[in-house]
Amino acid sequence: MRSSQTSQQSSPTQFVESPAMESVLAVVVLLCCCMVETQTESEVDGLLRELTARVEKLESKPKVAFTASVRVSDEHYHLGPFDKYTTVVYKKVTTNIGEAYNPDTGVFTALVRGAYYFTFTCNVGNSGKANAALLKNGVNMAAVYETANPKPNIYHSGTNGVILDLVEGDKVYVVLWSGSCIFDNSRISMFSGYLLFPIDNK
Repeated sequence: MRSSQTSQQSSPTQFVESPAMESVLAVVVLLCCCMVETQTESEVDGLLRELTARVEKLESKPKVAFTASVRVSDEHYHLGPFDKYTTVVYKKVTTNIGEAYNPDTGVFTALVRGAYYFTFTCNVGNSGKANAALLKNGVNMAAVYETANPKPNIYHSGTNGVILDLVEGDKVYVVLWSGSCIFDNSRISMFSGYLLFPIDNK
């Protein structure tokens, strides 16, 4: 029994970098301890099935992450100003794991229910102000406002981030309010997001 206690104390510290691995390891340690005390084969088989189910559940978690910029070429690019609020289409995709972000519309669509983190940056364009917001299904969740520096060649940016509880099909996107403009020439106006963890609907 002393060897089982040693495993419980020392093994978890070897895998602290991976929460998923810690969860699997906890089941393995429990299994080892129970095998020492359990006399029936059926109980051991039950623990093995439980371990297998937990591993399969961890491996099946969806992977969602994206980053995109307004810039589409090496040329200076201004978006806006517009007469009414307009969705910002971040066309230059750097990463789009899970294909949840649509570079044609600028809209992210949640694949599963979960906690998602989003961040967006808007550099001031030639209108002299960048006034933008991140919307969830049309509702303002976070905003930025930045004005231009009167000195030439000094660029100002506004940035913000937010964690959102989304269900499958929820839409997240950035809008530019009327009368303002954003600018990009080297990926300085960006939109990113990723799934922190799924949430079980049960």
